[in-house]
Amino acid sequence: MQQHIEQDLSKEDILRMIVKHLDLFPLTSLEAIREVIGSSLKQRGLIGGITDQTGAAPVTYNRKISDQDIQFINDCICDLLKSRVIQPGINEVNQDLPWISVFDKEKLKTLVNSLS
Repeated sequence: MQQHIEQDLSKEDILRMIVKHLDLFPLTSLEAIREVIGSSLKQRGLIGGITDQTGAAPVTYNRKISDQDIQFINDCICDLLKSRVIQPGINEVNQDLPWISVFDKEKLKTLVNSLS
């Protein structure tokens, strides 16, 4: 089944979700962040089991996250890394990506307030 091409979320929407997640979970993983975005898209009915009426019978298929949304997620994570809001690793055992931790809580709070 082909991926949908419309833009489901703006980059700012995705950044807002990531920042809120980091505010609640300052030690997290990239996978957890992606799950938060995916869950939001599912709740909005933009991905997951979609039923379309195309003629006499409804057709159900599984719509996946768009390449555009995936790129926005990656862009936001890179922006947060470059601005030193987050850093790779959460502890001695998990020192590298995909694990991340909040590096600068003040910058994060500023983002939380500006995106609210």
